[in-house]
Amino acid sequence: MPELPAWVDGRLVSPGEPALRVDDCGFTLGLAVFETLLAEEGCRYFEADHLTRLRRGAAALEIPWPARDPARDLAEFASVLDDPTPLALRLTLSRGAPGAGTSLVISARAVEPLPAAGVSVTVAGAKLAAGRTEGIKTTGRARNVLEREAAARQGAWEALLCTEEGDLSEGTVSNLFCVREGVVRTPPLTRGCLPGIVRGRLAEMLHAEGPRLVEERLYPVDLARADEVFLTNSTGRLVGVVEVRDIAAHLPGNAGPALADLQRRWRAMEERYRTLMCGE
Repeated sequence: MPELPAWVDGRLVSPGEPALRVDDCGFTLGLAVFETLLAEEGCRYFEADHLTRLRRGAAALEIPWPARDPARDLAEFASVLDDPTPLALRLTLSRGAPGAGTSLVISARAVEPLPAAGVSVTVAGAKLAAGRTEGIKTTGRARNVLEREAAARQGAWEALLCTEEGDLSEGTVSNLFCVREGVVRTPPLTRGCLPGIVRGRLAEMLHAEGPRLVEERLYPVDLARADEVFLTNSTGRLVGVVEVRDIAAHLPGNAGPALADLQRRWRAMEERYRTLMCGE
């Protein structure tokens, strides 16, 4: 797929064109937050949820909300792209250069297809569950990037992060769920995990329609005992896990009965969303 343009502070920028000041605080100090949402067949999924979380993250880092509505920028950029294939649209909001005000960048990339059966994951090092920025989607992602790169070198798609107390928090780009004896389990947000958009929507579905969802500490041994393990994020939706390296082999992945049912219901929910929000 050819390189796609970007949208920087209300204007279209060609691929490779310089667009940010060298003293932008997002670049120099990491004072930036971001959101990645799925755009597919003319529909931008859960856009309002993402913008709400972007605003909350900006407030946590004391980044002023831009005068120009990010929803307007997103709509204009998407209309320029006019691409029916699945795209990940990333909004990055920084404090900008000193005295210049905030800066909003929107970029796009193709969504890479996942293995049909599911993915392999590793278990990586510790994070602080009570860290001030752990639940905020900041651009300070060196740990996550390095852990995921290490997982990729082992042939895995994702790395699960443990807290300093040994329980599992989340993946580097995903939230974690497992199923045991018909009950869906996931770590609570108090364990330092990001309040994922798909995680939140799925929790609403489970609380309304079942099966039972329990938020509790999960340890590696819980994955060894699980009937199914899966991950959630905005571009992958609900992703089955076939292996947790050195802990659980031969997991059913996307073939697991509980996950297959949730994926079916998720697709139905997305169809309703497209009809209501995207005019289909």
